[in-house]
Amino acid sequence: MGAQSVRAVLDRFACEPDVGALQKAAARQAEAEPERMHAWEKRARWAALLPTLRGNASHGPLSYAITTHASDIADRWRFSVGASWRLDRLVFDRSEVTLEREAERLAERRDAIYAEVAKLYFARRRLEVQALADPPGPATPQAIEHALAIDELTAVLDGLTGGALTHPKGALASHD
Repeated sequence: MGAQSVRAVLDRFACEPDVGALQKAAARQAEAEPERMHAWEKRARWAALLPTLRGNASHGPLSYAITTHASDIADRWRFSVGASWRLDRLVFDRSEVTLEREAERLAERRDAIYAEVAKLYFARRRLEVQALADPPGPATPQAIEHALAIDELTAVLDGLTGGALTHPKGALASHD
């Protein structure tokens, strides 16, 4: 195949999402996208500004008055509210260490997802190009196996990406 014919073959797949779009969709599907970690870090920072609130309510005899005639029991409600801030958490909060570990774990998970999606994507693409370059004849067991292998990789990729391969507009847009 010449350079132009190779490009012409690969251009036949231009209507499908590229591997990068599928990797991002898979990370989103697995909730391993970097934006998730940034949101957690932001919430942890804002949480340091919020006070710890305390409240108390009680009801019952608060005082006894003894007179010559009778005992007087006064039933009253008592309320108290308090707030305290831990401003040292603005400088460093122990949750930052946990968030850092989680960020590392999420990055490793995302890298594994990206690698798996790329491997499956290009295995599928090689089978599709092979089918175009050397079209199978009648329905032989080998031709059927080839078509099933493409369908299997398509199904796995769709499972990992929430359908982004076969329904790219719906799957990719529904999470943005």
